[in-house]
Amino acid sequence: MQMKDNEQHGFVLELIERASSSATLTGDLCFSCGRQPTTGQGEHVIPKWLQKRFNLANERIMLINGTYLPYRSLTVPCCNDCNNGFLRNIENSIVEFVSNSAVERAAYRLKLAQWMCKILIGLLVKEKALPFDRRNPGKGSIAPPDILEDFMHAQLILQSARKETIFHALHGDFPFSLYLYKVVPDSSFGNFDLSTHLGGQSISLRIGTVGVIFVNDGGLQMEVGSMGPLGLAGKELHPIQFSEVTARVHYKASLRDATHSYVSNKTPERLLVNQTAVHPYTNIRFEDGAQRIFRPWSDVDCASFIARYRNVDWGTVYDPSTELFSSTLMDRNGDLPDPRSIENQLNRRI
Repeated sequence: MQMKDNEQHGFVLELIERASSSATLTGDLCFSCGRQPTTGQGEHVIPKWLQKRFNLANERIMLINGTYLPYRSLTVPCCNDCNNGFLRNIENSIVEFVSNSAVERAAYRLKLAQWMCKILIGLLVKEKALPFDRRNPGKGSIAPPDILEDFMHAQLILQSARKETIFHALHGDFPFSLYLYKVVPDSSFGNFDLSTHLGGQSISLRIGTVGVIFVNDGGLQMEVGSMGPLGLAGKELHPIQFSEVTARVHYKASLRDATHSYVSNKTPERLLVNQTAVHPYTNIRFEDGAQRIFRPWSDVDCASFIARYRNVDWGTVYDPSTELFSSTLMDRNGDLPDPRSIENQLNRRI
């Protein structure tokens, strides 16, 4: 039995719980409402319009186990009501955002977060449905089982697209971290790039001349820096520079050492979500008495993330003998290098 759109609106909180169930996350039910999916190909995690626009159908994404899957095959079960209802509304907003390259438009921030959560959840569902080793299915799925519970918050962000939702967050306007950047085109790097750190629940997308990084962390990264790494949000970056910023956000996401509590209420017209408190996983305090919400930063570990996510071989990221970084984000004067100078340096290297 399918559910009418107005019924979905009335039971958003129930949908979040059902969509986060183990049956949904193993790929048996609609990934966005937990009901029986429509027969057919399902929902494309990377939408068809984006695949067509940037010629991505045959491009591949690397899964957690190191195998690759073409974007055209990256689909998850979905029912007709969700596919042609609130998910389509989200996609329409993102089409408009990408077409306008609207980095400065704050009105898109929630729609972008909803869309990024749709992609994150879709990737998780796909990796939970696929065996880690196809020759030995007994080894379990690609995604580990202990990754499931925290993604209920991603469902909350996604499901907020079903009806008017008012958030009261502790670290900003919304209970998530999101950074936007302008990206200078460079044909050597194409027009699209996707990277994730599922453990940190972070995702980065470079789409044409726009870069978006989202972290499903309740807004904790916004608490420690609302402008992102090195205060560069809104700046113009080369694709290499954007990949380095992405690596830093992914690394910071991996250090998260806290979660949040929420109180939610609903009326027929709207959903009210109040973020009430931060709950550190450990009872470690700093000298000023503040509780720790991120584990200690390590330059060496950050360098390994940059080496992993930077989309070109730029040489050694961190030299332990001098304890210095080789960064595309800072020159000798501590300023952001011109993005076009990065392209010139790359051409000289080649």
